[in-house]
Amino acid sequence: MNSLLRHIDTPPWIERLPRPLVLGGVIGVLIVYSLAVGFMFGTNRQLIGFALLALPLGLIGLTLLLYRFEWFVLILPLTGLAMRPLSLPAGNGSELPISMLLTLALSGIWIVSMITRRTWQLVPSPLNKPLLAMMAICIFSIPWGALWADPILDWWIMGNFRFAQIASLLSLLGLMCIPFLVGRFIQHEWQIKAYLGMFVVCGGLMTIAQVLNINHVILTDAGLWGLWFGVTLAGIIFLQPQVPWGWRLAGGALLILHIWLVAVRNSLWISGWLPTFVALILMAFLISRRLFFILILLVGLNLAFGPGRSYIDSVIHDNIEEGGLGRLEIWARNLWVVQNHWLFGTGVAGYAPYNMTYFRYDARSTHNNYFDILAQFGVVGFGIWIWFAIVSLYYGWKTIQLAPQGILRTTAIIATAGWAAAQFSMMLGDWILPFLYNQGVPGFKYTMYSWVFVGLLISVRQLIERRAET
Repeated sequence: MNSLLRHIDTPPWIERLPRPLVLGGVIGVLIVYSLAVGFMFGTNRQLIGFALLALPLGLIGLTLLLYRFEWFVLILPLTGLAMRPLSLPAGNGSELPISMLLTLALSGIWIVSMITRRTWQLVPSPLNKPLLAMMAICIFSIPWGALWADPILDWWIMGNFRFAQIASLLSLLGLMCIPFLVGRFIQHEWQIKAYLGMFVVCGGLMTIAQVLNINHVILTDAGLWGLWFGVTLAGIIFLQPQVPWGWRLAGGALLILHIWLVAVRNSLWISGWLPTFVALILMAFLISRRLFFILILLVGLNLAFGPGRSYIDSVIHDNIEEGGLGRLEIWARNLWVVQNHWLFGTGVAGYAPYNMTYFRYDARSTHNNYFDILAQFGVVGFGIWIWFAIVSLYYGWKTIQLAPQGILRTTAIIATAGWAAAQFSMMLGDWILPFLYNQGVPGFKYTMYSWVFVGLLISVRQLIERRAET
């Protein structure tokens, strides 16, 4: 399916037009376009002038997008991993990352294509219903939160809140569209290998850059980058058959360096390194129960009698000194807001105005995705998320059972272990659904990592079922 326009014919009225008339129209448009560009630069309106100059490039890009749709889905992870500076200014110092813009463009074009063709192209999956329901509750929460907002709320202090709220909604919807896109358009093993390769290569460069203190602006080493790099690298060097021993040793050394970086050098950032360890332990469980229990025994002995005990004590002490216990008070405030807006919540980013009104001099986000979901989308939205989480994890478990040895089983284990660890990470930060006043809309470019692997689970399952039919 290289082109979404394959079955769309040229309108008959265009075919009936005389060629000289068409040529004259094209020349006329070019003349008007040139005069408009010259006028904008001549009247010192450079921003509009540059926008007009970029218009042909945009049209070329749109044409490529329509006719080579799969190519853009294939590079989607790369826009988050290694295109950090590319973004569109959105005012007030904020930005719309290229990864978000591309995801929304792909999703919009795909939806229009389904409408025009009158076909339903979502891959059959038990993830569809809860994910679509979660998207619906995100949309519905905005008018609901506005309708039932406390009359005392100080909207003036929030600035252009509605505009920012819509941008945040688009980022959440874009993230939830990623599994649909990846599951539908990543249809071959080489594409899955390309995805895994992107995370290994970019993650390796991120690790080396951090270890050597190289200041870069290209790679996006934020959020759960360490989790997805670590678990992907471990899956390839330990699970993938026929990998040369030289590459296994090099990958093992890089993995050890990465673990040292996240757990020792960056030990204070618990939400950065702990999910990585959880993912690796869960991967051991999915590979071998014996290996899992041996690993748990070794970790337990180290924490009880080895150097791990002093390490954990040091990490806990440092986090308390940094004010880590303050989260308990933040969560209590969050529940106080929720008790009066418990059904469908306060809307996307909706609890921020409550904090700024009732706790103006100490207003903070929860740094916990579960509390964020509860406050923004109420118990209904929270229940839908738990439904989605359980279904997706069970889907991953069943996919592992069905997958043959090789890249499909390796990917299924990586995605399932990493996604389960990502669910754990939600207690430590908004690494899955970025909160507007914490990670913000720019957080799309690294929160998308987890959603890409949910999509890979769907792709793997489809390949398995397709082979079973032949």
